Amino acid sequence: MDALSHLYLNTAGLLARVDDTLARWGAPETHQVWQLLRRTGALPGDAVAGLSAWSPQPWREQADELRRQAEAAEAAGGRVGDLRGWEGPAASAFQHTADRLRRDVVAWAAELRAQAVHLDSLARCLAAGRSRTARALARVAGSAEAVLLTGAPDAGEAAAGMLSIAVAPGARLPGVALAAATGARLDGAGPVSWALAAADVGAALLHEIDVTLTELDDLLTEGPAPTDEPGLQQSPVVHHPASTTLRVDL
Repeated sequence: MDALSHLYLNTAGLLARVDDTLARWGAPETHQVWQLLRRTGALPGDAVAGLSAWSPQPWREQADELRRQAEAAEAAGGRVGDLRGWEGPAASAFQHTADRLRRDVVAWAAELRAQAVHLDSLARCLAAGRSRTARALARVAGSAEAVLLTGAPDAGEAAAGMLSIAVAPGARLPGVALAAATGARLDGAGPVSWALAAADVGAALLHEIDVTLTELDDLLTEGPAPTDEPGLQQSPVVHHPASTTLRVDL
């Protein structure tokens, strides 16, 4: 269990409060959390949960398996073409075919190694992103915003204690209107301050997750480095990291 997994287990309550607060009260209109919510397609707690469950280990295991296959291919290729006394046209034809097969095997092994290097890069990127997110989670867990959120009543309880407002049941007021209706201040306890605190915490976490997803997207788009070995034409690689997809369309 790495730092992110450990911290997630110990901050699940805070993350749930952040998500619930954002879902019920929203955030200031110009807050950067809105852009990050659209880019990642997930609330902060859900995004951290997804990243926590997304391990780089399957990529590392696939890379190791590809290297083992490359070694086996190279060993088999080294044994191709051992005629041991063959002579004549048949031997020449066989040698020509064996040489071509050997080149193909060498090229295939080089491609496997390139794919393994690419998987290693993906694993390192994901591991680095998990570490950055863990550090951000540790910072926000001890922040004044976290204290404000964890000390606040549930959003439903807060709504019950609000001044009577003529809105439809279940409707949400934007932050400015809510502040005017409740008399809440940004520096005091109330829905507006809770929403701002949740937005600040959410933005800090979603920023790290967005950076990680962007870096992974770039690596996946780039693909394995091309090899210089002649032989079989390289085919695109399909990775199956046994992961949780974090980006969705809003």
